Amino acid sequence: MEIAMLTCAVHKANLQQTSAGLRCILLFSLPFFLCCRLALGQTIPTSLNDYFSHARELEKSEDYAGAERVYQEAAKDYPNQPEVLKRLGIVYQTELKLQESIDVFQRVLHGAPQYPEVNFYVGLSYFGLNQFDKAIDSFNKELEANPNYRRARYYEAQAYRSLNRNADALQQYEILLKEDPSDKKALYQLIRFLKSATLQAVDHLADLDQNSEYILVLRAESHKDEEKYTQAINEYKAVLAKSPDFPGVHFGLGEAYYDNVDYPNAEKELRLALREDPNHPKANYYLADILLKSSRIAEAVPLLEIVVTAEPTYMKGYYLLGKCYAAQGRLDDAVKLLEKAADLDHNDKNVHYQLGQIYLKLKQPAKSREQMQIFEKLYAQEREKKTERLKGLRELTGIKTDDKHQ
Repeated sequence: MEIAMLTCAVHKANLQQTSAGLRCILLFSLPFFLCCRLALGQTIPTSLNDYFSHARELEKSEDYAGAERVYQEAAKDYPNQPEVLKRLGIVYQTELKLQESIDVFQRVLHGAPQYPEVNFYVGLSYFGLNQFDKAIDSFNKELEANPNYRRARYYEAQAYRSLNRNADALQQYEILLKEDPSDKKALYQLIRFLKSATLQAVDHLADLDQNSEYILVLRAESHKDEEKYTQAINEYKAVLAKSPDFPGVHFGLGEAYYDNVDYPNAEKELRLALREDPNHPKANYYLADILLKSSRIAEAVPLLEIVVTAEPTYMKGYYLLGKCYAAQGRLDDAVKLLEKAADLDHNDKNVHYQLGQIYLKLKQPAKSREQMQIFEKLYAQEREKKTERLKGLRELTGIKTDDKHQ
């Protein structure tokens, strides 16, 4: 019995010594292994977040190869984490290893077909490889899971353009701008798209017939947009000589005369335009303005009543009709129209001036003062902006602005 107990005590003492020895070995060996690993440029992350933090730092310093190695190591330690593969794929994409990125992204989608953003990044890689059909398919999958993911819709539009599927591209741009009218990037691309499509169509039309009436009208409109009114008028006259019944040419010619302050000829052409379309808003407005300038108020009123009915958001129509009503003594009706004009464009100083004068006639001094204060504020702002523009022009042209020379 005593021998057995003694044997047991000796065995326990040996185990304790062995354990103490192992602890001692491990304690002294651990720094050695740490130093070896650090000497090899490796870190020892203790969690997935450590891997991510280290990789992000490398990406910030544009060491993408280093970030790639960190994500690859994380993928070995955490093989069931799709986020690791997603981030590895994005790094591959940044390095323009597009096929490698697709392969990694597909591993994510195999286990999670709608993992956030991965279909988008697959589409982006296919887009970079000029495989636009596959890109569109991936973008659509992303949009199925997340219809509000704007980047997918934007690049889908770009892919459609690359395939000359212009109607589909236009639809995507319109959706983007409907959701956010202030999206400058989408608006810029839409303008470029429409400009390109227009130029292509004009070139094609010119190839069919360089001197057709259609080309002449387009030239006239281009001259008018550039305020080259004499050239525009000549082009419109050439259209009439070639095709007297060409739709809309009388309005175009009348507008060019109006802009060129040739009111007698403008009135003639605008009346012809109204024979074609009696409800044409701009033709009625221009003609009414010409009539008002020559104090033919009674003739102008019915034309302006057509304008505000046909174009209920056209501020100038309400303003001009309000002035006519005021001249006829219909002050209450004039106020209603001018208030509507102010609602449509609160920053038009002339509307507030007219309201101020009419309220004074209606013996409503408080409202008159309010409108005149708005007018004076807008007038001062306009003067300030004009001064700033002139100052900028002088600086640009090198003209000195010393008091003695002003």
